[in-house]
Amino acid sequence: MNRSALASQAAVSTVGVLVLGLSRFGYSVLIGRFMGPGDLAHVSAWLALALILSLLWPTGAGNAASHFLAHARSLGHTPVHSMRLILRTFWISCVVMLAIGIPISILALGAGLADVVMIAALIVSYSGYILARGIEVGLGRIERAAIWDVVAALATMTLLAVVLWAGLSWALLWPITIGYAIFGIQTWLRAQHGHEGLRQESIVEPTSILKLTSWNSLGLLASNGLIQFAMVYVFIVESPVKAGLFAAAMSLATPASMLSQAVTQVLIPRFSEWLATDPAGTRRRYVLVLAGMAAGLAAVFGAVALASPLIVNVVFGSQYDGASTIMSMLLAGIFAFSIGLVATAYLLTSNRVVSATVFSITGLAVGLGTMIVVTPLWTGTIAASIGVTVGYTVTALGVVVVSLLPQRMPTLRATTYDPIG
Repeated sequence: MNRSALASQAAVSTVGVLVLGLSRFGYSVLIGRFMGPGDLAHVSAWLALALILSLLWPTGAGNAASHFLAHARSLGHTPVHSMRLILRTFWISCVVMLAIGIPISILALGAGLADVVMIAALIVSYSGYILARGIEVGLGRIERAAIWDVVAALATMTLLAVVLWAGLSWALLWPITIGYAIFGIQTWLRAQHGHEGLRQESIVEPTSILKLTSWNSLGLLASNGLIQFAMVYVFIVESPVKAGLFAAAMSLATPASMLSQAVTQVLIPRFSEWLATDPAGTRRRYVLVLAGMAAGLAAVFGAVALASPLIVNVVFGSQYDGASTIMSMLLAGIFAFSIGLVATAYLLTSNRVVSATVFSITGLAVGLGTMIVVTPLWTGTIAASIGVTVGYTVTALGVVVVSLLPQRMPTLRATTYDPIG
Protein backbone atom coordinates (compact mmCIF):
# COMPACT_ATOMS: atom_id res chain seq x y z
CA MET A 1 0.00 0.00 0.00
CA ASN A 2 1.43 3.40 -0.95
CA ARG A 3 1.94 6.29 1.44
CA SER A 4 -1.08 8.28 0.28
CA ALA A 5 -3.39 5.32 0.82
CA LEU A 6 -1.88 4.69 4.26
CA ALA A 7 -2.30 8.35 5.19
CA SER A 8 -5.90 8.29 3.98
CA GLN A 9 -6.77 5.19 6.00
CA ALA A 10 -5.01 6.58 9.07
CA ALA A 11 -6.98 9.82 8.74
CA VAL A 12 -10.32 8.01 8.42
CA SER A 13 -9.54 5.70 11.34
CA THR A 14 -8.41 8.66 13.42
CA VAL A 15 -11.67 10.48 12.81
CA GLY A 16 -13.72 7.49 13.91
CA VAL A 17 -11.70 6.79 17.04
CA LEU A 18 -11.59 10.49 17.95
CA VAL A 19 -15.36 10.79 17.65
CA LEU A 20 -16.00 7.80 19.91
CA GLY A 21 -13.13 8.77 22.20
CA LEU A 22 -14.41 12.33 22.48
CA SER A 23 -17.84 10.98 23.34
CA ARG A 24 -16.15 9.07 26.19
CA PHE A 25 -14.51 12.35 27.21
CA GLY A 26 -17.82 14.19 26.98
CA TYR A 27 -19.36 11.40 29.04
CA SER A 28 -17.00 12.13 31.94
CA VAL A 29 -17.42 15.89 31.59
CA LEU A 30 -21.22 15.80 31.70
CA ILE A 31 -21.27 13.44 34.68
CA GLY A 32 -18.65 15.56 36.46
CA ARG A 33 -20.54 18.78 35.75
CA PHE A 34 -24.06 17.63 36.56
CA MET A 35 -23.48 14.87 39.14
CA GLY A 36 -20.31 16.04 40.93
CA PRO A 37 -16.89 14.54 41.79
CA GLY A 38 -18.29 11.65 43.83
CA ASP A 39 -20.39 10.18 41.03
CA LEU A 40 -17.60 10.86 38.55
CA ALA A 41 -15.22 8.88 40.74
CA HIS A 42 -17.56 5.88 40.90
CA VAL A 43 -18.24 5.82 37.16
CA SER A 44 -14.55 6.28 36.32
CA ALA A 45 -13.48 3.49 38.68
CA TRP A 46 -16.05 1.10 37.19
CA LEU A 47 -14.99 2.02 33.67
CA ALA A 48 -11.37 1.47 34.65
CA LEU A 49 -12.21 -1.99 35.99
CA ALA A 50 -13.94 -2.90 32.71
CA LEU A 51 -10.95 -1.72 30.68
CA ILE A 52 -8.48 -3.62 32.86
CA LEU A 53 -10.47 -6.82 32.43
CA SER A 54 -10.72 -6.32 28.66
CA LEU A 55 -6.95 -6.29 28.57
CA LEU A 56 -6.84 -9.86 29.88
CA TRP A 57 -7.78 -11.15 26.41
CA PRO A 58 -10.20 -9.17 24.16
CA THR A 59 -7.84 -6.27 23.43
CA GLY A 60 -5.04 -8.65 22.52
CA ALA A 61 -7.51 -10.65 20.43
CA GLY A 62 -8.46 -7.43 18.62
CA ASN A 63 -4.82 -6.79 17.76
CA ALA A 64 -4.41 -10.41 16.69
CA ALA A 65 -7.46 -10.04 14.43
CA SER A 66 -6.07 -6.84 12.94
CA HIS A 67 -2.74 -8.56 12.28
CA PHE A 68 -3.75 -12.05 11.10
CA LEU A 69 -6.77 -11.01 9.03
CA ALA A 70 -4.76 -8.33 7.22
CA HIS A 71 -1.89 -10.75 6.63
CA ALA A 72 -4.20 -13.42 5.20
CA ARG A 73 -5.92 -10.94 2.89
CA SER A 74 -2.61 -9.53 1.63
CA LEU A 75 -1.63 -13.04 0.48
CA GLY A 76 -5.03 -13.77 -1.07
CA HIS A 77 -6.23 -16.18 1.61
CA THR A 78 -9.58 -16.13 3.41
CA PRO A 79 -9.55 -14.60 6.92
CA VAL A 80 -12.64 -16.54 8.05
CA HIS A 81 -10.79 -19.43 9.75
CA SER A 82 -8.73 -17.13 11.95
CA MET A 83 -11.73 -14.95 12.70
CA ARG A 84 -13.86 -17.82 13.94
CA LEU A 85 -11.15 -19.02 16.31
CA ILE A 86 -10.67 -15.52 17.69
CA LEU A 87 -14.41 -15.11 18.28
CA ARG A 88 -14.59 -18.42 20.16
CA THR A 89 -11.79 -17.41 22.48
CA PHE A 90 -13.53 -14.07 23.09
CA TRP A 91 -16.71 -15.64 24.47
CA ILE A 92 -14.68 -17.92 26.73
CA SER A 93 -12.79 -14.87 28.02
CA CYS A 94 -16.08 -13.12 28.82
CA VAL A 95 -16.94 -15.83 31.36
CA VAL A 96 -13.54 -15.42 33.01
CA MET A 97 -13.76 -11.61 33.06
CA LEU A 98 -17.17 -11.65 34.74
CA ALA A 99 -15.99 -14.19 37.32
CA ILE A 100 -13.19 -11.79 38.25
CA GLY A 101 -14.92 -8.44 37.80
CA ILE A 102 -18.15 -9.00 39.72
CA PRO A 103 -16.52 -9.84 43.09
CA ILE A 104 -14.05 -6.96 42.73
CA SER A 105 -16.82 -4.48 41.94
CA ILE A 106 -18.67 -5.51 45.09
CA LEU A 107 -15.80 -5.92 47.56
CA ALA A 108 -13.38 -3.18 46.44
CA LEU A 109 -15.51 -0.63 44.58
CA GLY A 110 -18.69 -0.67 46.65
CA ALA A 111 -21.08 -1.63 43.85
CA GLY A 112 -24.69 -2.50 44.68
CA LEU A 113 -26.85 -5.01 42.83
CA ALA A 114 -27.97 -2.59 40.10
CA ASP A 115 -24.37 -1.39 39.73
CA VAL A 116 -23.10 -4.95 39.34
CA VAL A 117 -25.53 -5.62 36.50
CA MET A 118 -24.35 -2.45 34.72
CA ILE A 119 -20.69 -3.26 35.29
CA ALA A 120 -21.11 -6.82 33.95
CA ALA A 121 -22.84 -5.53 30.82
CA LEU A 122 -20.14 -2.90 30.34
CA ILE A 123 -17.35 -5.47 30.62
CA VAL A 124 -18.82 -7.59 27.81
CA SER A 125 -19.86 -4.61 25.69
CA TYR A 126 -16.54 -2.74 25.86
CA SER A 127 -14.54 -5.91 25.28
CA GLY A 128 -16.74 -6.73 22.29
CA TYR A 129 -16.16 -3.26 20.84
CA ILE A 130 -12.38 -3.58 21.13
CA LEU A 131 -12.38 -6.95 19.39
CA ALA A 132 -14.86 -5.80 16.74
CA ARG A 133 -12.73 -2.80 15.86
CA GLY A 134 -9.68 -4.99 15.40
CA ILE A 135 -11.69 -7.22 13.07
CA GLU A 136 -12.89 -4.27 10.99
CA VAL A 137 -9.36 -2.90 10.63
CA GLY A 138 -7.93 -6.33 9.79
CA LEU A 139 -10.54 -6.73 7.06
CA GLY A 140 -9.60 -3.35 5.61
CA ARG A 141 -13.00 -1.86 6.41
CA ILE A 142 -11.61 1.35 7.85
CA GLU A 143 -14.37 3.59 6.52
CA ARG A 144 -17.08 1.28 7.83
CA ALA A 145 -15.48 1.24 11.29
CA ALA A 146 -15.31 5.05 11.31
CA ILE A 147 -19.00 5.36 10.38
CA TRP A 148 -20.08 3.03 13.16
CA ASP A 149 -17.78 4.83 15.61
CA VAL A 150 -19.83 7.94 14.88
CA VAL A 151 -23.15 6.08 15.19
CA ALA A 152 -22.10 4.57 18.53
CA ALA A 153 -20.92 7.96 19.80
CA LEU A 154 -24.20 9.65 18.89
CA ALA A 155 -26.22 6.92 20.55
CA THR A 156 -24.08 7.11 23.68
CA MET A 157 -24.39 10.87 24.14
CA THR A 158 -28.11 10.92 23.34
CA LEU A 159 -28.85 8.26 25.93
CA LEU A 160 -26.63 9.99 28.51
CA ALA A 161 -28.53 13.24 28.00
CA VAL A 162 -31.78 11.38 28.73
CA VAL A 163 -30.30 9.76 31.86
CA LEU A 164 -29.01 13.07 33.21
CA TRP A 165 -32.22 14.93 32.36
CA ALA A 166 -34.26 12.29 34.20
CA GLY A 167 -31.83 12.24 37.14
CA LEU A 168 -31.28 8.48 36.86
CA SER A 169 -28.03 8.26 38.81
CA TRP A 170 -28.39 4.46 38.99
CA ALA A 171 -28.17 4.23 35.16
CA LEU A 172 -25.00 6.24 34.48
CA LEU A 173 -23.16 3.31 32.86
CA TRP A 174 -25.95 2.14 30.54
CA PRO A 175 -25.56 4.76 27.76
CA ILE A 176 -21.87 4.00 27.12
CA THR A 177 -22.52 0.26 27.45
CA ILE A 178 -25.20 0.42 24.76
CA GLY A 179 -22.99 2.56 22.51
CA TYR A 180 -20.18 0.00 22.55
CA ALA A 181 -22.68 -2.82 22.00
CA ILE A 182 -24.04 -1.15 18.84
CA PHE A 183 -20.58 -1.19 17.25
CA GLY A 184 -19.83 -4.77 18.28
CA ILE A 185 -23.14 -6.25 17.13
CA GLN A 186 -23.00 -4.74 13.64
CA THR A 187 -19.48 -6.14 13.18
CA TRP A 188 -20.40 -9.66 14.29
CA LEU A 189 -23.37 -9.71 11.91
CA ARG A 190 -21.28 -8.90 8.83
CA ALA A 191 -17.64 -9.76 9.48
CA GLN A 192 -17.71 -13.29 8.03
CA HIS A 193 -19.29 -12.25 4.75
CA GLY A 194 -17.62 -10.86 1.63
CA HIS A 195 -14.63 -13.23 1.47
CA GLU A 196 -16.05 -15.83 -0.90
CA GLY A 197 -13.68 -14.88 -3.73
CA LEU A 198 -10.54 -15.62 -1.68
CA ARG A 199 -8.79 -18.99 -1.52
CA GLN A 200 -10.21 -21.12 1.28
CA GLU A 201 -7.06 -22.77 2.61
CA SER A 202 -5.89 -21.61 6.04
CA ILE A 203 -2.35 -20.26 6.38
CA VAL A 204 -2.36 -19.79 10.15
CA GLU A 205 -2.15 -22.46 12.83
CA PRO A 206 -4.43 -21.89 15.84
CA THR A 207 -1.43 -22.00 18.18
CA SER A 208 0.04 -18.96 16.40
CA ILE A 209 -3.08 -16.91 17.08
CA LEU A 210 -3.31 -18.06 20.69
CA LYS A 211 0.37 -17.36 21.35
CA LEU A 212 0.23 -13.88 19.90
CA THR A 213 -2.99 -13.02 21.74
CA SER A 214 -1.64 -14.36 25.03
CA TRP A 215 1.65 -12.48 24.90
CA ASN A 216 0.07 -9.32 23.54
CA SER A 217 -2.65 -9.42 26.22
CA LEU A 218 -0.05 -9.72 28.94
CA GLY A 219 1.88 -6.81 27.48
CA LEU A 220 -1.25 -4.68 27.03
CA LEU A 221 -2.39 -5.37 30.58
CA ALA A 222 1.00 -4.22 31.80
CA SER A 223 1.15 -1.10 29.62
CA ASN A 224 -2.38 0.15 28.91
CA GLY A 225 -3.60 -1.01 32.29
CA LEU A 226 -1.27 1.14 34.40
CA ILE A 227 -3.34 4.33 34.34
CA GLN A 228 -6.53 2.31 34.89
CA PHE A 229 -4.95 0.58 37.88
CA ALA A 230 -4.08 4.07 39.10
CA MET A 231 -7.74 5.14 38.91
CA VAL A 232 -8.86 2.11 40.91
CA TYR A 233 -5.99 2.63 43.39
CA VAL A 234 -6.94 6.27 43.98
CA PHE A 235 -10.61 5.32 44.42
CA ILE A 236 -9.63 2.84 47.15
CA VAL A 237 -7.12 5.00 49.09
CA GLU A 238 -8.75 8.45 48.73
CA SER A 239 -12.15 9.99 49.42
CA PRO A 240 -14.67 10.01 46.54
CA VAL A 241 -14.18 13.76 46.07
CA LYS A 242 -10.39 13.49 45.72
CA ALA A 243 -10.79 10.43 43.51
CA GLY A 244 -13.14 12.57 41.41
CA LEU A 245 -10.36 15.13 40.91
CA PHE A 246 -8.06 12.37 39.65
CA ALA A 247 -10.84 11.08 37.39
CA ALA A 248 -11.31 14.58 35.93
CA ALA A 249 -7.56 14.96 35.32
CA MET A 250 -7.37 11.52 33.71
CA SER A 251 -10.35 12.24 31.44
CA LEU A 252 -8.68 15.47 30.29
CA ALA A 253 -5.25 13.93 29.79
CA THR A 254 -6.16 10.75 27.94
CA PRO A 255 -7.84 12.29 24.85
CA ALA A 256 -4.41 13.53 23.79
CA SER A 257 -3.40 9.88 23.27
CA MET A 258 -6.35 9.10 20.98
CA LEU A 259 -4.41 10.16 17.90
CA SER A 260 -1.58 7.72 18.58
CA GLN A 261 -3.97 4.89 19.42
CA ALA A 262 -5.97 5.42 16.23
CA VAL A 263 -2.91 5.60 14.01
CA THR A 264 -1.27 2.64 15.77
CA GLN A 265 -4.27 0.40 15.09
CA VAL A 266 -3.92 1.22 11.41
CA LEU A 267 -0.15 0.68 11.55
CA ILE A 268 -0.45 -2.92 12.80
CA PRO A 269 -1.96 -4.25 9.55
CA ARG A 270 0.33 -1.94 7.52
CA PHE A 271 3.44 -3.29 9.26
CA SER A 272 2.10 -6.80 8.62
CA GLU A 273 1.61 -6.08 4.93
CA TRP A 274 5.06 -4.48 4.63
CA LEU A 275 6.63 -7.53 6.25
CA ALA A 276 4.76 -9.81 3.85
CA THR A 277 5.60 -7.87 0.68
CA ASP A 278 8.79 -5.87 1.42
CA PRO A 279 10.61 -7.20 4.51
CA ALA A 280 13.85 -5.36 3.72
CA GLY A 281 12.25 -1.92 3.62
CA THR A 282 9.99 -2.30 6.65
CA ARG A 283 12.49 -1.14 9.29
CA ARG A 284 13.30 2.07 7.38
CA ARG A 285 9.59 2.87 7.02
CA TYR A 286 9.05 2.19 10.72
CA VAL A 287 11.82 4.60 11.77
CA LEU A 288 10.21 7.38 9.72
CA VAL A 289 6.80 6.67 11.26
CA LEU A 290 8.25 6.64 14.80
CA ALA A 291 10.11 9.93 14.31
CA GLY A 292 7.06 11.62 12.83
CA MET A 293 4.78 10.43 15.62
CA ALA A 294 7.25 11.54 18.31
CA ALA A 295 7.56 15.06 16.89
CA GLY A 296 3.83 15.51 16.37
CA LEU A 297 2.83 14.16 19.76
CA ALA A 298 5.46 16.26 21.57
CA ALA A 299 3.87 19.41 20.17
CA VAL A 300 0.34 18.28 21.04
CA PHE A 301 1.10 17.13 24.59
CA GLY A 302 3.28 20.16 25.36
CA ALA A 303 0.55 22.60 24.32
CA VAL A 304 -2.10 20.76 26.34
CA ALA A 305 0.11 20.65 29.46
CA LEU A 306 0.75 24.40 29.35
CA ALA A 307 -2.97 25.08 29.09
CA SER A 308 -4.05 22.56 31.75
CA PRO A 309 -5.21 25.07 34.43
CA LEU A 310 -7.41 26.86 31.93
CA ILE A 311 -8.69 23.60 30.46
CA VAL A 312 -9.72 22.22 33.86
CA ASN A 313 -11.53 25.41 34.81
CA VAL A 314 -13.40 25.73 31.52
CA VAL A 315 -14.36 22.08 31.17
CA PHE A 316 -15.13 20.98 34.74
CA GLY A 317 -15.44 24.22 36.71
CA SER A 318 -13.80 25.71 39.78
CA GLN A 319 -14.68 22.76 42.04
CA TYR A 320 -12.05 20.73 40.14
CA ASP A 321 -9.18 23.27 40.42
CA GLY A 322 -6.88 20.74 42.08
CA ALA A 323 -7.00 18.53 38.99
CA SER A 324 -4.71 20.73 36.84
CA THR A 325 -1.48 19.64 38.55
CA ILE A 326 -2.50 16.00 38.29
CA MET A 327 -3.37 16.48 34.63
CA SER A 328 0.05 17.92 33.77
CA MET A 329 1.80 15.01 35.46
CA LEU A 330 -0.39 12.44 33.72
CA LEU A 331 0.28 14.03 30.33
CA ALA A 332 4.00 13.32 30.68
CA GLY A 333 3.26 9.66 31.31
CA ILE A 334 0.70 9.37 28.51
CA PHE A 335 3.16 10.94 26.06
CA ALA A 336 5.68 8.22 26.93
CA PHE A 337 2.91 5.62 26.63
CA SER A 338 1.95 6.91 23.16
CA ILE A 339 5.51 6.65 21.83
CA GLY A 340 5.85 3.19 23.31
CA LEU A 341 2.60 2.19 21.63
CA VAL A 342 4.05 2.76 18.16
CA ALA A 343 7.20 0.81 18.98
CA THR A 344 5.15 -2.01 20.49
CA ALA A 345 3.05 -2.27 17.32
CA TYR A 346 6.22 -2.77 15.30
CA LEU A 347 7.60 -5.33 17.75
CA LEU A 348 4.28 -7.19 17.66
CA THR A 349 4.47 -7.66 13.88
CA SER A 350 8.23 -8.28 13.64
CA ASN A 351 8.61 -11.38 15.80
CA ARG A 352 9.42 -9.57 19.06
CA VAL A 353 6.18 -9.44 21.01
CA VAL A 354 7.90 -11.15 23.96
CA SER A 355 10.40 -8.28 24.25
CA ALA A 356 7.56 -5.73 24.29
CA THR A 357 5.77 -7.74 26.97
CA VAL A 358 8.84 -7.92 29.21
CA PHE A 359 9.32 -4.15 29.16
CA SER A 360 5.61 -3.54 29.71
CA ILE A 361 5.60 -5.79 32.77
CA THR A 362 8.69 -4.04 34.06
CA GLY A 363 7.06 -0.65 33.60
CA LEU A 364 3.87 -1.80 35.35
CA ALA A 365 5.80 -3.17 38.31
CA VAL A 366 7.88 0.00 38.63
CA GLY A 367 4.79 2.20 38.28
CA LEU A 368 2.70 0.36 40.87
CA GLY A 369 5.67 0.14 43.23
CA THR A 370 6.22 3.88 42.90
CA MET A 371 2.57 4.58 43.79
CA ILE A 372 2.80 2.51 46.96
CA VAL A 373 6.14 3.95 48.06
CA VAL A 374 5.22 7.58 47.34
CA THR A 375 1.71 7.52 48.88
CA PRO A 376 2.89 8.10 52.50
CA LEU A 377 4.89 11.13 51.34
CA TRP A 378 2.18 12.85 49.28
CA THR A 379 -1.51 12.32 48.57
CA GLY A 380 -2.73 9.22 46.78
CA THR A 381 -3.57 11.26 43.69
CA ILE A 382 -0.04 12.67 43.35
CA ALA A 383 1.51 9.28 44.09
CA ALA A 384 -0.62 7.67 41.39
CA SER A 385 0.33 10.38 38.88
CA ILE A 386 4.05 9.92 39.58
CA GLY A 387 3.68 6.15 39.31
CA VAL A 388 1.97 6.42 35.93
CA THR A 389 4.69 8.70 34.55
CA VAL A 390 7.60 6.63 35.85
CA GLY A 391 6.09 3.33 34.74
CA TYR A 392 5.24 4.42 31.19
CA THR A 393 8.65 6.05 30.76
CA VAL A 394 10.44 2.83 31.70
CA THR A 395 8.33 0.85 29.22
CA ALA A 396 8.74 3.37 26.39
CA LEU A 397 12.50 3.54 26.69
CA GLY A 398 12.77 -0.23 26.60
CA VAL A 399 10.50 -0.92 23.61
CA VAL A 400 11.89 1.96 21.52
CA VAL A 401 15.48 0.83 22.00
CA VAL A 402 14.66 -2.80 21.12
CA SER A 403 12.57 -1.79 18.11
CA LEU A 404 15.49 0.16 16.64
CA LEU A 405 17.91 -2.75 16.88
CA PRO A 406 18.57 -4.57 13.56
CA GLN A 407 16.81 -7.89 13.24
CA ARG A 408 16.48 -10.63 10.65
CA MET A 409 12.98 -10.59 9.22
CA PRO A 410 10.92 -13.79 9.79
CA THR A 411 10.60 -16.20 6.88
CA LEU A 412 7.06 -16.93 5.71
CA ARG A 413 6.21 -20.57 5.19
CA ALA A 414 3.72 -21.88 2.70
CA THR A 415 1.13 -23.12 5.18
CA THR A 416 1.72 -21.38 8.50
CA TYR A 417 2.69 -18.02 9.87
CA ASP A 418 3.84 -17.51 13.46
CA PRO A 419 4.72 -13.93 14.44
CA ILE A 420 6.26 -15.06 17.70
CA GLY A 421 8.39 -17.94 16.54
